[in-house]
Amino acid sequence: MLDFPEPFLLAPSSLTPTALRERAEALLAVTDATVLSELPVGGAMELRSNFLYDAWLVRLGPGAASDLHAHEHGFGTVAVVSGALRETRASTEGLDERVVTAGETVATRPGDTHRLTVEEDGAVAVYLASPPKRTAPRIVSSATTPVAATR
Repeated sequence: MLDFPEPFLLAPSSLTPTALRERAEALLAVTDATVLSELPVGGAMELRSNFLYDAWLVRLGPGAASDLHAHEHGFGTVAVVSGALRETRASTEGLDERVVTAGETVATRPGDTHRLTVEEDGAVAVYLASPPKRTAPRIVSSATTPVAATR
């Protein structure tokens, strides 16, 4: 029997996609429109970082895309603030595509394989990862340069 509670018994090591979506919605509610307009295309700003998750605000230009990638560890959520992203998700049945617009989210779990592509005029999104990755999400612009992080 334990004489004292272990830290991992007091707090989870990661948050579920539902919990991340709730935090994304809360961050969107308090994000100042001025911040959105001042973030350069291709820029990323860390909004939150703690032992459970980190959150980044990212402004993506037209043609920006992630590679088709598998999520090996943890959970993730992308909440679209403005614009639209096209998600291509791989499954045992093939590839599924959907357009995710402002106010909608994409959630990932370990084992999910997908790609995100920016639609038309660009997009602004909040990316959350749990456990935290401590780095901006890897989104490649049409010029094939990773998104730059700002603080």
